[in-house]
Amino acid sequence: MRKYISIFFAALLLSGLPACFYSDSNTYYVEPVPGDPPLVSVTCNLDTLYNPPVNDSLEVSYQVEVEGGEFYYIYADLVHTSVYESDSSSGFFWINSMLADSSGIDTLYLEIYYSSNSNSLADKVSYEALTDTLKYAIDFNLEADL
Repeated sequence: MRKYISIFFAALLLSGLPACFYSDSNTYYVEPVPGDPPLVSVTCNLDTLYNPPVNDSLEVSYQVEVEGGEFYYIYADLVHTSVYESDSSSGFFWINSMLADSSGIDTLYLEIYYSSNSNSLADKVSYEALTDTLKYAIDFNLEADL
């Protein structure tokens, strides 16, 4: 019987004690010191063309240089359709006339993702990125004689 009473008092004593102690004085704040933002330069063969025509297909070549950061990915979208994806900082892809619904000018979007260089935890594990978007007008000539 004495054993049960001591267990009862021990349980009563433990239930009266708070389970966790929290104090603001034990909080350690860390402010990451961001680095300089990366410098990005993109070279594309469409830079010097005004509304390049797509009669059958069009080759798009690109080269991305990120100084002071890391290149992650490039996406190319046309008429809400993903045309190209790559983790290579240089390359090429083709745009076919079948991607257009009708003749006329559509917009090609090149989205470049690269490191933010903020030195945050997300940046350290490559989950934080900056993005630049380039836009190019593309002229689809579906009625053109080949």
